[in-house]
Amino acid sequence: MDKPAYAWSGNLMWGGSYDIDPHEETGTATVQWSGGVKDELSTKDQDLKQDMAFAPFATFSTSVPETFPTDNSQGFVGAPVYTRCDMVYSPAGCVMRDYMPGYVFNTKKTPAAAAHAWLVQEKIRKGAPLNYLPDRRGSTGLHGERNKYGRDPDANRRVICPDKWAAESGHPASTTVTDISASDVLSCDEFAATYNSGGMPADMEGTNPVTSGDQCLQTFSRKLTSSGNWHLFDDDRRAAPTFKEVCGRSTTSGWVNSTSMSRFPTFAKQLRLPDEDLYFVTTPGFENCDASQAVVKCDIR
Repeated sequence: MDKPAYAWSGNLMWGGSYDIDPHEETGTATVQWSGGVKDELSTKDQDLKQDMAFAPFATFSTSVPETFPTDNSQGFVGAPVYTRCDMVYSPAGCVMRDYMPGYVFNTKKTPAAAAHAWLVQEKIRKGAPLNYLPDRRGSTGLHGERNKYGRDPDANRRVICPDKWAAESGHPASTTVTDISASDVLSCDEFAATYNSGGMPADMEGTNPVTSGDQCLQTFSRKLTSSGNWHLFDDDRRAAPTFKEVCGRSTTSGWVNSTSMSRFPTFAKQLRLPDEDLYFVTTPGFENCDASQAVVKCDIR
């Protein structure tokens, strides 16, 4: 629909420029989706969504002399606005395609995970958004079936965080939280479910491919017994980071790691993120941290 009918909130006649007649009007239009997608039997997100464009339109007039005749109302068509409707999530629905949602870390609950996310996003990725790599449709589906390459996000994880790496090779000073979860063990933290993971191959549109997590920025998190405060440190068993690395890997508590992203499935469903969709992450409390310094020291309270 290129020119939908709009219901405007008030008078579309203006008596002059903004300083003379500054009134604003709001238009409401309904765009109807028939429910059509490329292949509703497919498991791929790309087959279960449809983009629709419509153009903001208004018929307006003015009482200002020597402009256009007031008895000939003028039409205005704005740049296209896109909605995206999908059957990826149930129930089917639509969002504004070009709106970029943000996943907010609970910094107070999992400060170590938030610190790692902030460091990677600011020092390495320079604030660039992430590209979502979805896994499967429900717990009984095949891993990787939703994305265009059939890539299991765990395959990315195994490149950066091989099985048993945290227990066998992670920094031994990293802290678990057995006081919260008795079974807590060390874990390896990285953005596996994204096209930006270092483990995503270049021929699958991976943006930062590496052959091993050893090539990533290396950190570990520790809770100081003296103060109870969490700290994120460079892995001092390795060379100091250059911040030219293209990925980040951190030894951390398994409970902290999983809890920090536990709300992501709900976030993805509510914001209707399909394969390759962009989203950003925010870490409240880090707003005053300076990522431009070679040595990053930041106190979050």
